[in-house]
Amino acid sequence: MEYTALIVDDEPKLREVLDIKLTQNCPSIKIIGKASNVPEAFEIIKKEKPNIVFLDIAMPGESGFDLLDRFESIDFQVIFATGFNEYALDAIKVSAVDYILKPINTIELQSAVNKAIANIDEKNKLERYDVLKYNIKNVGKQNTKIALASTDAYEFVKVSDIIRCEGWQKYTKIHIANANTIVSSYNIGIYKDMLQSYGFYSCHKSHLINEHLIDKYIKEGFVVMADGSKVPVSRRKKEEFFEKVINFKA
Repeated sequence: MEYTALIVDDEPKLREVLDIKLTQNCPSIKIIGKASNVPEAFEIIKKEKPNIVFLDIAMPGESGFDLLDRFESIDFQVIFATGFNEYALDAIKVSAVDYILKPINTIELQSAVNKAIANIDEKNKLERYDVLKYNIKNVGKQNTKIALASTDAYEFVKVSDIIRCEGWQKYTKIHIANANTIVSSYNIGIYKDMLQSYGFYSCHKSHLINEHLIDKYIKEGFVVMADGSKVPVSRRKKEEFFEKVINFKA
């Protein structure tokens, strides 16, 4: 099956490089247009209705996020392309939206394309783009919404409602403020990466805690969380924990 795609980037050379890489490595993708700015991209999307949009984040005038804001509902898959690890990537990561870094790695490009195609074929809900637009306005804040990946869906919850994450075999148990627990198919390392900018601290190799929901520290080496649970602080992390978390809270 063939899938149509639009490339949006203000750099002509980068548009051509991505075109070539897609042609050579992703034969199911047909490029139906290229745009150098948001107004141009908006008109092409309305007219051509591509399945996938490869979208640069930082462009003169309006950004890639501004393009999404022009649509009441988004019925196409988005793969962001960016030249550096900018702050907005935090919002992208927690919203379960794909991105690739420039210079574009072929394997990463193929992986992102395959995920987009799977989402199209499975008619996955595009709620995550609405969540992304919300999160862009709340980067680094606890009222950001995070996509928790279960085996067959994403559940969106506010960061402020997550008390702690616990590594469990290859999965992660997410303990929520309402006493619910979500088992995610992602390992805890993924959540450490996603939540480090949102007030979470890795006090142990298997535990990630919300610093804002710590009730007390027990000298034997445990923290008591808002739900009453006791979480160990590893010996090698104690000094850092006191410096970064306890002193910060004080």
